[in-house]
Amino acid sequence: MNFVPTDKATLQSKVKENIFAIGDATNLPASKAGSVAHFEAEILLENILRFIDGKELKASFDVHANCFIETGHGKALLIDFNYTHEPATGSFLLPGVGPLRLLKESRMNHFGKLAFRWIYWNMLIKGPHIPFVSSAMSTAGKNFKE
Repeated sequence: MNFVPTDKATLQSKVKENIFAIGDATNLPASKAGSVAHFEAEILLENILRFIDGKELKASFDVHANCFIETGHGKALLIDFNYTHEPATGSFLLPGVGPLRLLKESRMNHFGKLAFRWIYWNMLIKGPHIPFVSSAMSTAGKNFKE
């Protein structure tokens, strides 16, 4: 389907070592959501700089994704997952805001989605690092199926 064959942990192309890919261009078994591309970009930047310096690439991308899903009537769900964990129940710990419930429809998640939309268009679009949301999935506060 003309996706770039990409190493799932380093984001380096499997065709040419000096090519890296993120987002919709990759053949990774990952969501094509914006949060994934944002987390990929953090690892991509570090690995391009390491490649230029002749250093070993960091194999640290775990396809962390999180996103709000609007369910209607002023409510939304929040999901958080990666390569090894399906969307979990529990809490998404967000400093300064408090825990948001995972996989639970709530008004707070709807307000979280509205806040995130503002943050995206007014802050994230400029490309800064988000210190309180890691590109690697945290398991803190989450419940996983065994």
